[in-house]
Amino acid sequence: MDKNTARNILVRVLDDMERKALEMKIQGVGVACYLDAGSSVDWIGEMKVVETPYNLKEGWNLVAIAWSKAGEVIASRAHSGDPSREKIMGELGFVGGAYKECAGYKLAFAFSGATSEQDLEVAEYGIARFEEYAAE
Repeated sequence: MDKNTARNILVRVLDDMERKALEMKIQGVGVACYLDAGSSVDWIGEMKVVETPYNLKEGWNLVAIAWSKAGEVIASRAHSGDPSREKIMGELGFVGGAYKECAGYKLAFAFSGATSEQDLEVAEYGIARFEEYAAE
């Protein structure tokens, strides 16, 4: 898949993730990243704010947390927040980032703003939607 097609799908999927989050009555920040399977350095990523980029009441910068989750997913090639994995500088260790290797590409999606379980549900939903669009 060429990078422009991947980017266009990422944007569509983030719109779907926004709808999913709003249906779940949650808000926050979604991140979606794509990489060709044979590469390790040419990630492309997009972000979407769903209602708010932060939670000032509790002191959370949801943009920073969502990208940290995506970064952890990219580095570990696994879902974020695994307590058995030693964090590296810049990672916060939050659950809510999802990883999947597909035929020809790798995906790292994250959501931040709700419970860990809800964040992960939205991230995994994004991966499923990407696969559906990629198959069209």
